[in-house]
Amino acid sequence: MAFNIHFLPARYGDCIWIEYGNERELKNILIDGGTSGTKVDISGFIETLPLGKRHFELIVVTHVDRDHIEGILALLENDTLGFTISDFWFNGWAQLQEKDESEQFGPDQGERLSAALIKHKIPWNEAFSNAAAFADEADALLTVKLELGLEITILSPYWKHLQKLRPVWEREVRKNGLQPGYGLIDPEIDNEEMESFGPPASPDVEKLNSTKFEEDRGEANGSSIAFIATYNKKSVLLCGDAFPSTVKQSLDRIYKNQAPFELVKLSHHGSKKNTSPDLIEKLLCNKFVISTNGSNYGHPNPEAVAWVIKRSTVPPMLVFNYRSDYNEIWDNTNLKKRYGYTTTYPKEGEVLVVEL
Repeated sequence: MAFNIHFLPARYGDCIWIEYGNERELKNILIDGGTSGTKVDISGFIETLPLGKRHFELIVVTHVDRDHIEGILALLENDTLGFTISDFWFNGWAQLQEKDESEQFGPDQGERLSAALIKHKIPWNEAFSNAAAFADEADALLTVKLELGLEITILSPYWKHLQKLRPVWEREVRKNGLQPGYGLIDPEIDNEEMESFGPPASPDVEKLNSTKFEEDRGEANGSSIAFIATYNKKSVLLCGDAFPSTVKQSLDRIYKNQAPFELVKLSHHGSKKNTSPDLIEKLLCNKFVISTNGSNYGHPNPEAVAWVIKRSTVPPMLVFNYRSDYNEIWDNTNLKKRYGYTTTYPKEGEVLVVEL
């Protein structure tokens, strides 16, 4: 039984390709598309699939930020796709409306991705009866079962987060297309996040661990789809750019004690505002993936990595899909020996693959 997760080189974003199944049949899921240049990498993967089997059981665009949407948008704006899709999860403007509204979507009212979904007649949020993909804050969490038995449990967003995004979307996004760059600029990014002077030469883990956590407040990140994917009794947690308090609140409803996972993809590329000490302490996991090349925002933040190192209840492995100035500081023999963690980096030019 295969359950392999490819973390494509999505620049400072996310692009995750999951293949699962058995010797007779493999299924494919794509989560986010990175920046526009990631289109080449996605297309290359698609071309490795045999003709007639270029099919996705599911594509998820977790939210509208450019480093998650651009690559898929560029792919879908082709005249022809060359592949098929069973369902596409994306919360567009139509899904942000009140539940009793019935506004029809069209190219002049949607954004470019929405127009592309309509143009290619791609099934859109069918698992949610074409309404919004979100987790019920009070009722049972929704689990969607895909072909061959892979199950996805939605943890984020809650409906209140989508409602907070509505006025921001309306203000920021033009009716005939997304803002330049295809999406909303991360509203929570400030000078502190920019890390303009680069990472510390030798991180002080104890000092970083004692840093007070302050949660992200960006509406776009709050709307991010985060979920558990389970196959063959193995579970992974894919956080998108979601708020850690939301993810933990949902996990607390499923797991009385710690939540066991084979792998966790940290939220927002290892931002200190999206990885909380409380969430790390909730998790029982030894593989933490951080997807970013460090450009633009200097992720991962040292505070977030220190919380993983200090708060994880089992010796953690830090898994990076690039080697960069911002993450190679953790490939330090003395630090690894002192704190009992390990690091993994892909070889230059190779795609990071985690086989579960």
